[in-house]
Amino acid sequence: MNEKIQRWDNTYAAVQDYPAPNSDLIRYRDWLPERGLALDVACGLGADALYLADQGFDVTAWDASSVAINRLQKEATARALSLATKCLEITPEAFGKARFDLIYVHRYLDRDIIPAIIQSLTPGGVLFYQTFTQTTDENLPATGPTNRAYRLATNELLTLCSRLTIKLFIEGFSPDTQATRLKPRAQSLIVGTRSDLS
Repeated sequence: MNEKIQRWDNTYAAVQDYPAPNSDLIRYRDWLPERGLALDVACGLGADALYLADQGFDVTAWDASSVAINRLQKEATARALSLATKCLEITPEAFGKARFDLIYVHRYLDRDIIPAIIQSLTPGGVLFYQTFTQTTDENLPATGPTNRAYRLATNELLTLCSRLTIKLFIEGFSPDTQATRLKPRAQSLIVGTRSDLS
């Protein structure tokens, strides 16, 4: 097992209280399809996958951490929710020919998979992508990774998703919803629809 996955396994094993779903996912629920096939990419413990399943989506959740996937499956069973889980390395090839009405990505960045994500949307399918951005003020700390490679540059998400029809784009600082964290989030959020199939 690689060192990075082991670190995530340890992190997910240590979580006591199951996390709440992303407040922005709930806030912008109306921008998503009513129902359909949904994929949660790099789902972690899958609080958002559980929320989507509870909303009536047929959910598949992927993560490289077997600990996260096992805990998610147990939590889904405890809540009487049905969803499919898969422990795998998330690469462009992982998407294959699968198609989804909604693809959801939260706090995960691998620029190489974004073309495969867009290709995996059904006609009219929606991408909800939210992750960390770089800050222009080095003196203003923000939550998230310290390695700038895992943070988007200003407006980078717009460029990466340029094949989509953009319905919503928000970028900048916002309060972190975790009460224990005092630092703001520097983030980028996009909701876009696949309308160009060329």
